[in-house]
Amino acid sequence: MAFTSVSMGQYVPAESVVHSLDPRAKLILLAAIMSAVFPSQDLPSLAYCAAAFIGVTRVSRLPLRVVARSCRPVFFLMAFTFVFNTAARLWAFEDWGLVLPALRDGAAAALRLLLLVFFAVLLPLTTAPLDLAAGIESLLSPFARFGFPAGEFAMMMSVALRFIPLLMDETDRIVKAQISRGAALDQGSALRRVIAFFPVIIPLFIIIFRRADELAAAMEARGYRGSAGRTRMRPLVWKKSDTGATIFVALIIVCFFFFRALAI
Repeated sequence: MAFTSVSMGQYVPAESVVHSLDPRAKLILLAAIMSAVFPSQDLPSLAYCAAAFIGVTRVSRLPLRVVARSCRPVFFLMAFTFVFNTAARLWAFEDWGLVLPALRDGAAAALRLLLLVFFAVLLPLTTAPLDLAAGIESLLSPFARFGFPAGEFAMMMSVALRFIPLLMDETDRIVKAQISRGAALDQGSALRRVIAFFPVIIPLFIIIFRRADELAAAMEARGYRGSAGRTRMRPLVWKKSDTGATIFVALIIVCFFFFRALAI
C-alpha cells in the first residue's frame, strides 16, 4: 500500500511487533495509555508521552508522516483548542503579564488532544478491521449475559472504521468536483464558507444513505442474523508476546505516574 494514500482509520499492513499483537492486548494497552495521557496537564509529562508515542510508532514501522497525514482533520481542532484555552486563561485573570503561562497551558491542552488522537489512530492503522471487531467483541462478551449486544456492537464499530476512509475519499471527490464547477469553498468569511459547503454536505449524505442501504442488502443476502451461533475462521489466541507487551507498558505507566508524583 502506498503511504501517500493512507486516510484516517485505514489499516496499513506491515511486519512489526505491534501488528502481530492480539487486538485485545492492543485495546487494553490503548485504554491504559489514554489513562496516562488524559490527566497530563504539564508540558514535561506530555513530552514524556510524546516520546512514548514516537517509540511505539518506530516499533510499529509506520513513518510519522503516515500517522500525521491520517490525522489531518484534527489539526484544525488542535489549533482551535490552543487559541481557546489561551484566550480563556487571559480572560479569566485579565492580566497580560500571564501571557507566557497562558500560552503554555494552551500548548499543553492542544498537545494532549493531539497525543490522544495519535494514540487512538495507531489502533486502526496497525489492526485489521475484522481483527479489531473480534477483539472488541471478545472483551465485551462478558456483558452479553446482561443483555448487551457485544457482537452487534463490534460489527457496528467495524463498519464505521471501514466507512471512514471511504467517506473521506468521497468528500475529497465531491469537493474537487464542486471546485471544478466554480464553487468558492475556500474564499470569503467563515459564514460564507459554511454556506458554500452545503453543495458538498448534501451529496455526501445521499452517498452515505445509499452505501448504508447497499451494505444492509449485502448483509441480508449473505444471511447475517447477528452474532448468535457464529464461528471464526481465525480464533483469537493470546500469546506470550501479548503478556510481555502488557507488562512492559504497565511498568512504563507506573514509572510515569511515580516520577510525576515526585515532580509535584
